[in-house]
Amino acid sequence: MRRHTFLLVLLPVLASGLVACGSDEPRLTPDAYQGVLTDLDKSLDPAFDGVGAALTPEDLSKALTATATSLTSQADKLAQVRPPETVDAAHGKLRTALDELAGDLTSLSQDAQDKKLCTGGSGLPRAASADGANQVRQAAQELTTADSGRAFTVGAFLPVGTPDQTRRPANGSLPGGRGGGGGELTVNASSDADAVVKLTQGTEVIRNVFVQAGGSATADEIPDGTYEVFYTVGTDWDDVNARFTRDCDFSKFDETLSYDRYTSYELTLYGVISGNASTSSVDPGAFPGS
Repeated sequence: MRRHTFLLVLLPVLASGLVACGSDEPRLTPDAYQGVLTDLDKSLDPAFDGVGAALTPEDLSKALTATATSLTSQADKLAQVRPPETVDAAHGKLRTALDELAGDLTSLSQDAQDKKLCTGGSGLPRAASADGANQVRQAAQELTTADSGRAFTVGAFLPVGTPDQTRRPANGSLPGGRGGGGGELTVNASSDADAVVKLTQGTEVIRNVFVQAGGSATADEIPDGTYEVFYTVGTDWDDVNARFTRDCDFSKFDETLSYDRYTSYELTLYGVISGNASTSSVDPGAFPGS
């Protein structure tokens, strides 16, 4: 009996119906390649928007991690693309830069977990100033000039990198809240960090008092009532979102303050021998806003 042996070779088939055989895979046309870059920008835009919108360290950490995952996914997609020959080198640099930026954002996510970065007000500028971000910009610049007949554009998802801010209002009451009473509150801050104290009644913030590190501030015209007292310490006060953007911590006094006519209280935000007020940590997400 004669035996016949057949060798069956399976080749991957591209969506276009063309067979992919390593370097024999057809290169994208300039228009198709620009479409890939445009889709990359559109895919990463929402991720970076999410970083900028974060208002708590936990949300910031999650947004940075999600963005890092998206960057890695886009780099993987670029690895499957064979661009026009003139931009081979720049294309490879862009893939590497996206992976590098993903690693940077993973590190920043840990900084957010450690409350070194607290909101998108610090997280987004740090992300946009990272080494990987600068590498993305360099690769994008090369793509605009690598082909004499076509300037390829990419990188619109990446905000401009800016240095850290350190915004510090003057000691005293911040805008907002409610007055009309005769009560006073004096706050003494430690020398380690700026602080903001909030008097609240239910969901209403009655008074916000900003005190620079080592300073003291007195708020007056506090109306009669019983109030909970929250405070936060940190660096770089964001007035719009009523949060410190870096090195933040959140606490609450265990006892309420009761105001009746001309009541006056003094709060010291650090341990003193004669102190009689205890505090507890507060989850950042439960800290009252403006």
